[in-house]
Amino acid sequence: MAVSAPPSREPRTFASPAEVLSSLAGIAYRAAPLAATYLGGRLDPELRERVMVAVSRVNACRGCTFVHERWALRTGVTTADLEAIGLGELGPLDQRSRAAVVYATARAEAGFREAAPADVAAATAEHLTARELAAVEAVARAMTLANLSVSTAGALAARLRRGD
Repeated sequence: MAVSAPPSREPRTFASPAEVLSSLAGIAYRAAPLAATYLGGRLDPELRERVMVAVSRVNACRGCTFVHERWALRTGVTTADLEAIGLGELGPLDQRSRAAVVYATARAEAGFREAAPADVAAATAEHLTARELAAVEAVARAMTLANLSVSTAGALAARLRRGD
């Protein structure tokens, strides 16, 4: 069962305590769609895991990528889909999944500081309802918070070991 290689770039970390607080505020503001996703099934598990794998790759969180690729396979995501996400060649994904992954990736890459590009927002609106889009946004933000928290903790621990 081969899946795509882990991210090769350096993991993203929080730049400051203010960035952590901003990230937490973004999650708190989206608590209802996040709860609806996990408790109410607003997104099907396959779509949710595709988004989580894509975001963990953007953030270069190797551990999260590894775990979510395995979870994705358990929900029914194919190895081919995971490889496509890993390569950024999303043609094999269905249009709904492609729209969600492109949107979540664009938002995570921008650090949620700016709106999604107009073409990405328009393409997403064609394939996802407003409620689904809110759920994708919430999942992407939660995944980014988790990724950056893990990577920041790892970076701090490495600095302490080196005596920086």
